[in-house]
Amino acid sequence: MDPLDVIGSDGNNHVSKQLPLKTASSCFNSSFSSLTKQFTPELLKSDNESVESLANYPLLTENPSLVHQWNHEYSVVCVSVSSSRGLLFCGTQDAKILVFDLNTYEKIHVLQAHEGAVLCLEISANEKFLFSGGSDSLLRIWDLETMTERFTIYSLMDIGDIFSITWIQDLNMVFFGTQNACILYAYVEVDGSWKNDPSFLPANRYDNFFDSKGPGGNLNPKQNKKNKQHTSPLVEVDTYNILRYAHNGYVYAMQSFKRTPETVEIFINIPSIYNHILVSGGGDGLVKLWGVGSDRSVVALHELDNEDSVLSMVISGSFLYAGLVDGQVNLWDLGTFQLIRSTKTDEGDVLSLALYADCLFKGTEHGITKWKLQGARRTDWVTHEGYALTVKLFERQGNPYLITGGVNNRLALWSLDGVYSASKRRSLSLSKKSILPLDNDSLLQTLAKFVSYKTVSKLPQFFIDDSRRCASFLVNLLTSFGATAQLIPVKNGNPIIHACFPAQIADSAKEKPSRILWYGHYDVVSADQSNGWVQDPFKMSAMDGYLYGRGVTDNKGPLLAAIYSVAELFSQDALKSDIVFLIEGEEESASFGFQDAVGAYKDAVGEIDWIFLSNSYWIDDHLPCINYGLRGVVGVKVEISSDKPDRHSGVDGGVSREPAVDLVKLISKLTSDEGRILLPGFFDGVNPPSEEEEKDYERILERAKIKSSKEMLMAKWRYPSLTVHKVTVSGPGNNTIIPQMASAAISLRITPEQNLESVKNMLVTFLKDKFKDLKTENQCKIFITHEAEPWLGDRRNTGFQVLENAIVNEWGIEPLYIREGGSIPSIRFLEKAFGAPAIHYPCGQASDNAHLDNERLRVRNLYKSRNILNRVFQTL
Repeated sequence: MDPLDVIGSDGNNHVSKQLPLKTASSCFNSSFSSLTKQFTPELLKSDNESVESLANYPLLTENPSLVHQWNHEYSVVCVSVSSSRGLLFCGTQDAKILVFDLNTYEKIHVLQAHEGAVLCLEISANEKFLFSGGSDSLLRIWDLETMTERFTIYSLMDIGDIFSITWIQDLNMVFFGTQNACILYAYVEVDGSWKNDPSFLPANRYDNFFDSKGPGGNLNPKQNKKNKQHTSPLVEVDTYNILRYAHNGYVYAMQSFKRTPETVEIFINIPSIYNHILVSGGGDGLVKLWGVGSDRSVVALHELDNEDSVLSMVISGSFLYAGLVDGQVNLWDLGTFQLIRSTKTDEGDVLSLALYADCLFKGTEHGITKWKLQGARRTDWVTHEGYALTVKLFERQGNPYLITGGVNNRLALWSLDGVYSASKRRSLSLSKKSILPLDNDSLLQTLAKFVSYKTVSKLPQFFIDDSRRCASFLVNLLTSFGATAQLIPVKNGNPIIHACFPAQIADSAKEKPSRILWYGHYDVVSADQSNGWVQDPFKMSAMDGYLYGRGVTDNKGPLLAAIYSVAELFSQDALKSDIVFLIEGEEESASFGFQDAVGAYKDAVGEIDWIFLSNSYWIDDHLPCINYGLRGVVGVKVEISSDKPDRHSGVDGGVSREPAVDLVKLISKLTSDEGRILLPGFFDGVNPPSEEEEKDYERILERAKIKSSKEMLMAKWRYPSLTVHKVTVSGPGNNTIIPQMASAAISLRITPEQNLESVKNMLVTFLKDKFKDLKTENQCKIFITHEAEPWLGDRRNTGFQVLENAIVNEWGIEPLYIREGGSIPSIRFLEKAFGAPAIHYPCGQASDNAHLDNERLRVRNLYKSRNILNRVFQTL
């Protein structure tokens, strides 16, 4: 092994993330106490940070309560519910459909439905018809008013069992998935003439082998039974209406959706020509999305590969949960078609799924189990003995219920009233023009929704679901305001929202409108109410003129101010420029994947003339500011390790060189006793301030209400610095251990005069040389953990001047031009990628507590920021 390795020196930020998130659990070989224990901070610690307590994120829920149960002589295979009629339908192994009254819980009808097991049931959206499919290859339609069979649908093709059904009411189309890997569909018109010749039905058709005469030239009694009376109209599936080999396996699951305000998240990446989609899952491991046109054409659009048979599905918002063989459930984001989570247990095949709030109910060979989505953990609730074949959620009179059934011949009704909902349903309408109000009350209501999403990018194992929902929320919001919007997938990370409001007014002085890019982010750092928050950090509150909540100032409030300012102009047909939004979900994780994703979609974003962002704060609480400079950063982790394990100092102390001692010596070489950075050539090019810049600092100190000095401001803003953030050692942490490994997190903040690559190479070379000088038998690894280029804007350009004038008009006072010592990786990248200058507008005050407890934003700042940006977008 090389005694000194450098890892991650390729110019990217090296945050470790991998999708899908994978978890495995041995549910039925473990004690329930181990399954239900609460998560602790120790379970979540990583090399990069110590995560706060998750007491604010409940992980367990109340269990469903049993309302009623029924017994039958045979297995319960499938169920469906008519909520408005108060009827429960149950398909059984012995070819019956049992009908129960949900008011009296009595069995009121028994329909002799098929000549084999009833495998699937579906009720039409208007609750007038029930569809049933069985092992006799027939699909039957039942009139719920008369409880009689209305139609029988069949195919001349031998299709085998019918496993799944869905009905598109607007088009009068029924789809069904079959054993022979096909999807069939038929147009069923209530009024019309139909065949009534039962000889074409699968059970009545002559088979050259099975129906040949036996000894003596006789047919057996079962064959003679084929001529029984059939009274309902027959509908034959046209051969053109068969999607042959739709899957390379049985078609187990199927659902259809109509484009409505409630389903906009499902249609994010569906072409606008399709107002209906079909989603199917099969034994080939694929989930397929099909577009269904108004002319009843069916076109394959997308497929999601799960690698194992898809036995069940449930869709909520933009999320699709696929139940697979061997206890696996995959979670897909339909907004980006990414597999984001895969959970595997020893429960056996996942035969059915239902989703309520933050709980997933799974039907497996071990019965029905309840899983908490946040953290993918099973609770202690289990019902049914043996295989649970069906689980279905429904609402009646505003109350949620669960129906379960299986091979124990039992059907059960459960109330979900007591089940805790961690995230209430959030939706926005989708339309060409905004149907949402654009006043400030609407802005506050939307911000409250925005804050409620727990978009903690550094903890994807708990919050990736909410982050994805938030991305869809923003797409829907922007679309409802009239923008074109889409999600840009980020490999192993949260997606980027790309949206554009096109210019509406032509400028005679320009050949084409200016194009302004607004950059922002929707992710936040973690927050814990037990650590000092006066209220739930993800429930926005208002007090004494301030809004409180995680992300309210960093960066959700400023982002919404920009969106509402553009939407207002667009609603008035007054937009003079194209306004493009790029909103990422990984900024708090060093903008993980942002540069690669934007680089790949650069042509779709198009040319850009100006870049704006609002991701910093005033220097005090009184004077508006404009930010024109940020330092860059190079972050490294230095790790020194021994070939020997952790040892006791009373036994092995003094025997060999110790990694912790070597680390202390190595770090000490970086600075002089006075604290000056000793990297050779590090300060080359870092010039002293000009006379004009000196006056700028003097003006800041004269006007701002801060306790500081010119030297202190320069040290924080315009000069480089070195920080040792933390030192970590291996072992149990007591005072007698010789650690096998010791590491230190170090960063260099650099200025615009310095070159990022040169500084990075300089630091690595220096550490390598000094480590060799130690002449130790230990090994050293250097990890480049994150990096960002410094940025310095030209405050004399048109963009800065337009912003300054807008601030003066709104606040009635000249803003201060300031710099900051922090880093934003995306600013300089966007400038270089699009060849456009960036302008940084701070929205909040110095006391906003970004990243701290009780983060806040003054309402006045939010409203005035909206007005300022309105002026900028009108003028620039």
